[in-house]
Amino acid sequence: MKKLHELTLEEKIGQLFIVGFYGEEFNDDLLNLIKDYKIGNVILFSRNISSVKQLYKLNKDIHTNMEKHLGIMPFITIDQEGGMVTRIFNDATFFPGAMTIGATNIDNAYYVGQKMGEELRALGINFNLAPTLDVNNNPHNPVIGVRSYSSSEKKVANYGIAYIKGLQEKGIIATAKHFPGHGDTNIDSHLGLPIIEHSKERLNRIELYPFKKAINSGLDAIMSAHIIFKAYDSERPATLSKAVLTGLLKNELGFKGLIVSDCMEMKAIDDTVTAPVGVLEGLLAGLDMVFVSQTPAKQMKAVELVKEAVLSGKFPLYLLDEKVEKILKYKAKSYEILKDEFFAKPYSEQEKILLDPATKAKALEIVSDSLTLVKGDNVDPSKKTLVLAPDPFASTVIEDEFSKNDRSIYDMIKQENNSLIIPSRIKIKPVKEEIEKYLELAKEYNQVVLCTYNATINQAQIELTKRLNALGKDFYVISMRNPFDILNFPEVSNYLALYEYTPNSVRVLINYLTGKIKPKGKLPVSLKEKTEYGASVYLGLEDYKLEDNLLYLEKLQKKGFTFVFVSMHMPEAGSRVDEEFEVLKKKALELGLELIVDVSKPTFDKQKMFGVDRIRLDWGFSKEDIVELVSEGYDLELNASTLTEELVDYLKGRIDLSLVTVSHNFYPKKYTGLTYKDVFERNNYLNNLGFKVMGYIASLENKRPPLYLGLPTVEAMRDKPVFLQKQEMELLGFSKICFGDAIISDQELEELTKENEYFTVPLILKKDISEQEKEIINKVHRARIDRSEYLLRSTKYRGATGIKPNNTKKRSKYDLTIDNDLMKRYSGELNIVLQDLEEDKAVNVVGRVVLSDFSLEYLKTQVPFVFKVIGE
Repeated sequence: MKKLHELTLEEKIGQLFIVGFYGEEFNDDLLNLIKDYKIGNVILFSRNISSVKQLYKLNKDIHTNMEKHLGIMPFITIDQEGGMVTRIFNDATFFPGAMTIGATNIDNAYYVGQKMGEELRALGINFNLAPTLDVNNNPHNPVIGVRSYSSSEKKVANYGIAYIKGLQEKGIIATAKHFPGHGDTNIDSHLGLPIIEHSKERLNRIELYPFKKAINSGLDAIMSAHIIFKAYDSERPATLSKAVLTGLLKNELGFKGLIVSDCMEMKAIDDTVTAPVGVLEGLLAGLDMVFVSQTPAKQMKAVELVKEAVLSGKFPLYLLDEKVEKILKYKAKSYEILKDEFFAKPYSEQEKILLDPATKAKALEIVSDSLTLVKGDNVDPSKKTLVLAPDPFASTVIEDEFSKNDRSIYDMIKQENNSLIIPSRIKIKPVKEEIEKYLELAKEYNQVVLCTYNATINQAQIELTKRLNALGKDFYVISMRNPFDILNFPEVSNYLALYEYTPNSVRVLINYLTGKIKPKGKLPVSLKEKTEYGASVYLGLEDYKLEDNLLYLEKLQKKGFTFVFVSMHMPEAGSRVDEEFEVLKKKALELGLELIVDVSKPTFDKQKMFGVDRIRLDWGFSKEDIVELVSEGYDLELNASTLTEELVDYLKGRIDLSLVTVSHNFYPKKYTGLTYKDVFERNNYLNNLGFKVMGYIASLENKRPPLYLGLPTVEAMRDKPVFLQKQEMELLGFSKICFGDAIISDQELEELTKENEYFTVPLILKKDISEQEKEIINKVHRARIDRSEYLLRSTKYRGATGIKPNNTKKRSKYDLTIDNDLMKRYSGELNIVLQDLEEDKAVNVVGRVVLSDFSLEYLKTQVPFVFKVIGE
């Protein structure tokens, strides 16, 4: 291959580009790009592939022509992630996707990397745009989803690194994407420009964690995300940001490998700066290579724009040489592998690798092992079963449309000719008449299975699921893609998950329905929906001026709060309430904050609440009023204290309960709030019905008049730190948490929205404890599995020496103790006292935890926890 000094300016620029083309053969359009624009690399899509034999020939022709006209081997790249993002799906192994693997074990990640590497190498492909190292922590993410291994950053890192190791051992460049992290967005960057508001601390702890680990393990390439990360650059997406690509990725994280863009024709770039301008700006920001995958005119314009920038000095020649030198280094490394494993072998020899039945059987086994029983019981294979299932559907731009002939659940069950399994094809988005038809059909069967497909973003599927569940049959839901579907119908008792809709997953489904296999998989994501945070705003009170309330809304929006609560019938409010409300309503709309207004029936009849997002119904509304308001399009919030079983039964079947929020009251007067037990039982009942539940927490710093005693839902939280209230509210089953008090300080707002890695225990520390004792306290702890009714014993750090007796006194419940040297081999053991105990000269009292019995019971379940000192 040519060296850097042998290349013309045009050939150097051509090495920066990776282009897509149309057709299954090497054609004149691609040849012209190579000859006229010196394009040095390509990306393959399913539009270029009909069989592995055809693909082998196509890649041979690409290699031959680029070597002939440029003197340099090309990178032939492909998005072969497996699962839902698979380009080669005829003849070759249909490898499982990331989340499928994440539901099994890490050895499978390494195996898939190795075997996929062997098959790609046999086809002459040397650069795979995988794996996805995004942490899937947003149930509503429309583009990543099952392309991620897990919602745990550590699991994503471990499985991703195993896959990378397998792929790179076979000489294939692995590409971690989408840096700095595309997991927590609700916009597809193919269609728009997402914005991430997280702090650097949060990004370092979660989103960046897998990338940092992969870099340290020897990763070859990273793909950038078309997303704005405000903590690093508030104006430019990562792909165009020097702060992200050079400052963070190269300088701070020390990445020395290839940095490539996602496709520059995605709307996040093309609709903002245009693809050609994005190419130039991205290269100047830190990219080494750019993808322009779809449009020849944009490909040519981008090359011309880069050449103009080099000639004018805007794109320094030394910078161009640095990028090309790096590209040539990786190409030389790849060439040494392909020389023996691709160029020297005929197709007849490669076919043995590509069509290996053992690899195909292992891929099916991995998918089979991923089948997860999330909750409830298994299907009874001895019963006649109706199976309602949609056909496969490409729900994002990154996916290709697959042939339905080899993976339609309906067609493949039909081929089984099993009299106990009756398939029925349903629409991905069934209309009302179709839903009624499916319900009538289901009434004829005692056992019904519904296969959902991305129901999370499909309201019609959610409605169908809820109505089938209400029939009272033996009902089972099996998600064929997104395990988060269950969050939309928590009342469903039996739920299983497969993580892709592929030929292998359909075969696994049939094997399960016929009793040939049992679920073995472990859920790789947390099904806990993200908690929403809100705050109360009070109008017409002397303590809170309108201008202060408007500034407060801006602060709330910046801190990540999503809603604001306003009461329209406070006795202390003055005459300016209505006027201030109109101003506040407009401001909330501008900021994108959901406005929840608490109204009585007379107030509602007077104002009608136009422009309000959600109405909390206080006194005066009948059950008929509720149904009528929902039919008129109002989003409602009902009072948990007045929501009777009779009312629930009336509303069932008349409205979709998942669209209604239920909120508890807050209690200004001391000792009038609710107990943990009552709230936990009530919330469990409400959540099982499908309601979202909201509750209130108190501020310790800014309490509302006239009593200034805090406004919590749970009485025992009235004087607790905000971070503890948050933790306990989530354990109690609240999906929305709201400050009852107003104009909350920055510190308390951050305490509510900050995500802690471990359960955090407030601690009042003794002043005279030793540094060694402080060191023990500062570790991560976990309760022993063998419970004691006297002590909650930590599993960590027993066996310390040099801890002298100090503050050995009678122990009270909630005291924190550390055993001293007199306890011999138990010295250093940390304990939380669960009941009053006598003095022990071998036990030092080092502090006192601020916890409820409710939280203590949670700690006993062996969850990891840490301490936070709140006083001495």
